[in-house]
Amino acid sequence: MAIVNKLREREIGRLDLGGFITCGVDASVAEVLKKMRETRVSAVLVESAGKLAGIFTERDALIKVTDNPDTWCRPISALMTACPQTLTAQQPISKALQLMNAGHYRNVPIVDDAGAIEGNLPQHEIIRFLTDEFPQDIYNLPPDPERIAHTKEGA
Repeated sequence: MAIVNKLREREIGRLDLGGFITCGVDASVAEVLKKMRETRVSAVLVESAGKLAGIFTERDALIKVTDNPDTWCRPISALMTACPQTLTAQQPISKALQLMNAGHYRNVPIVDDAGAIEGNLPQHEIIRFLTDEFPQDIYNLPPDPERIAHTKEGA
């Protein structure tokens, strides 16, 4: 229950939401991919007039760009996910987990009440939170929690 309670109580804003990059809606796909490679991020938050307009992820690159070199010159707005689901920094981490699980998202943009970008919540940040807060519970899990070893291993 301790894990569930912490996930419900702890706000998203207490996690590291930095490490994201932004671009304008008119940036070319080639520019965005270059930025992603140089900064080693898995998602770019696309903004227009100071607000979140969309998100472009490494999944988008693999699905929409890899086999289609004609897309490199197109604006990112043509390939991004427009109006992605977002959360605010004041919402609980449990809400982020629910959203990521339901939508199979690896990144969730964090915005303020006006829609301005405050950060990006990547899945690895939630994993980091869990391992930092509950190392005994996380690191002591067997590879398959449903399977229990009937014999001792090791010396």
